[in-house]
Amino acid sequence: MKCDMCYDRTSVGKKPMCATVCPSQALFYGTAEEIQAMRPRSRPLNAFRFGGQTITTRVRMMFPRGGQPDHLDVLAAMDEGGVGRLIELAVIAGDPFGEVT
Repeated sequence: MKCDMCYDRTSVGKKPMCATVCPSQALFYGTAEEIQAMRPRSRPLNAFRFGGQTITTRVRMMFPRGGQPDHLDVLAAMDEGGVGRLIELAVIAGDPFGEVT
């Protein structure tokens, strides 16, 4: 089922549950003025580029002010091999009762 922005909560002036309980405060639900006051050195960006197509959404990501792009090129980021750390995970086969084979 898709998110309905906790209509039962937002219709009575409360925030959606996800934004209320997010421990890292990565989710925010409020006005543009509230987020501007909380993050004065950032600006919201809601234009995302997929190949040759730019999509504007109602979802915004915060980017540092100055020098930031007008859009986030999602496909270009996928082509940047070797950026960050490479983490290899060992795969261990096991049976449903937890015995490792």
